[in-house]
Amino acid sequence: MKAKIGTQLEDEVFQALKLAAAQERRPISEVIQVAVTDYLNQKKRKPGHRSGLKRLLASPAFNLTDEQFRETMAADFYDQ
Repeated sequence: MKAKIGTQLEDEVFQALKLAAAQERRPISEVIQVAVTDYLNQKKRKPGHRSGLKRLLASPAFNLTDEQFRETMAADFYDQ
């Protein structure tokens, strides 16, 4: 069952929404439905959830000696 709602958007947002819906040949309501669903699914993530990149950047640095680092950087990956 679908509920009918009323809302207000900035004119430029509404124009961009209409254009996107027309280009995708989808009704505006469907574009809004997908956007709201995606937004709510994103909010459902656990509060402590971090992306892989954030976890990598927050992790301690690799424990390499200068020599190990230089050897790794000098090795030509494509020759292996």
